[in-house]
Amino acid sequence: MNTPVQKVRKTVTLKLPGTDNTGSPGSKTKAKKTSVNPPAALPITINIGLFTKTEGMNAGALTALNNIFLRLESVLSHTPHKFRLLLALPHEKDIDIVNQIFSCSFWEKRVFPEMLFFRQGDSDQVFDDLISGGIRYEIRDVSPERTAYGYDPVSIAVTEYSSLVLIMGNEGYWIDSGEKSPYILAKRYGRTAISIEPEACRTKEIPNDDRIFETFMYFDSYNREKICKNKFSRKREEYIKSLKNDFRVAGLDEEIIEPSYEHLLPHYVRARILGNKYNFLYFMKGILISALSALAVFTIAMQTLFFPDQPALVWLEVIEIGLIIFLMAGSRIGNFHIKRIDYNFLSERIRSAFFIGIICSTCGKKEELPPMTSLRTPNDWMALAFEAIVSSDRPVYCNSEHDFEPLKKFFAAAWINRRLAHYEREAEKARLRYHSLAVSGEIIFTFTLFLAVAHALGVGHWERLFNAELPLIMAFFTITLPAIGAAVSTIRVQGEYHRNLDSYSYIVRHLTSIKTEMKYISGMAELCALLKEVNEMTFGEVHDWKIIFRYTNIENI
Repeated sequence: MNTPVQKVRKTVTLKLPGTDNTGSPGSKTKAKKTSVNPPAALPITINIGLFTKTEGMNAGALTALNNIFLRLESVLSHTPHKFRLLLALPHEKDIDIVNQIFSCSFWEKRVFPEMLFFRQGDSDQVFDDLISGGIRYEIRDVSPERTAYGYDPVSIAVTEYSSLVLIMGNEGYWIDSGEKSPYILAKRYGRTAISIEPEACRTKEIPNDDRIFETFMYFDSYNREKICKNKFSRKREEYIKSLKNDFRVAGLDEEIIEPSYEHLLPHYVRARILGNKYNFLYFMKGILISALSALAVFTIAMQTLFFPDQPALVWLEVIEIGLIIFLMAGSRIGNFHIKRIDYNFLSERIRSAFFIGIICSTCGKKEELPPMTSLRTPNDWMALAFEAIVSSDRPVYCNSEHDFEPLKKFFAAAWINRRLAHYEREAEKARLRYHSLAVSGEIIFTFTLFLAVAHALGVGHWERLFNAELPLIMAFFTITLPAIGAAVSTIRVQGEYHRNLDSYSYIVRHLTSIKTEMKYISGMAELCALLKEVNEMTFGEVHDWKIIFRYTNIENI
């Protein structure tokens, strides 16, 4: 992202006795120690861009504003969060509006938000005597060269850095005064805007591309996830043992990687466990729905043809249909499909950040870490989560110098060879599952065709089998077997085994060529280039997988 901010010019912090201005109550210095507990919930800062065009706030407008803050806090109920207000370097009347905002009942028992002022020029205006006590604020200069559609750079900076845009005043005020409308600017940058008209005591939400409240909901949902402490500890130890072995074999000192045990690794383990969990739930749901659908046909056909005098058996079908509805509704409410995609996607980005960080090729600045997405979607919840993870601590091993050959050997074994073995294994599993399900479906429909032809020709119509007329038995199977075959076909389609096989096979070929190339490189620059290629390939694979499978849900099959 091209930033309009040149540098931080001044930061002033005002404290009141007994007031915690850190944004996180009771903040203390963390002790560096090994822990088997899953990582704490990821924090988030809610940047609220503020545009004002009003003389003051009445009680109704303050109530509306209070409700907006309460809504945000409700959506992020399981997420440590703090608020930051962003606005252009204001006039004194704007400060009055800000002070009225701080008078909302919402702030009575909460830490005041930070203030971030953007300005263009060298104004030394200070607000110590204007802003309510206990407010921490910061002033940043904006490059005058950054413009868009005739808007001033300061307004652009406020909008671009915002998570949510608040516009105070009637929309007509902006047009009548000849100023550019912040509504259009918010739409230009895809930011959700909420307007508050003090005179009419009315709010209006204008959703845009970011879908910020949905983003916050997914972010909070990830923080709300619980995992078994023992499972987390076991998986963490497995990964650490594997890393130690790879470092020992490569001839590297394990001390250089130990900081990652408390930095990226816990978040990777948590995301991987959750991704596997929802992967299992999603596929089990699909298998059970397909099986129960076929079983419902089996049940009603059996009762109708063989037990017409026992209508109570129909209750079995009622139970089966009820279970199908329960599974479909539970999956939709639990969001199994989206979570399995998002959590696996996040875990792969953490894995790449871990390996790329070791060679220090992109760890110089936080902004240069492997991107979460190639698209310009700063408010995507996974981008926010990834940013919170990689910025939670500075990896110590990024400041170390390493010999080329041991590093080359480590990356070949720990990243490339393991990824290659993983994709080869997954490709073989996909091939076997696709083949077995396809053949099973063909056998079922072939047998059904044989029975249907025999039934049509009257073969065996005079025979009895198990105390029942053979025509009824043949009719029973010609009714139920297609349902079973359709269930098998649905499971095969839902698993996307053929598409996965093609995708995994391509990645195997790509990784194999990189593995071969690794044998002949002789310098750090070549190693960095290859690792960057692996990172981009991995990102491309999980990103394509995310796009392709996001709408391939069992309910749509």
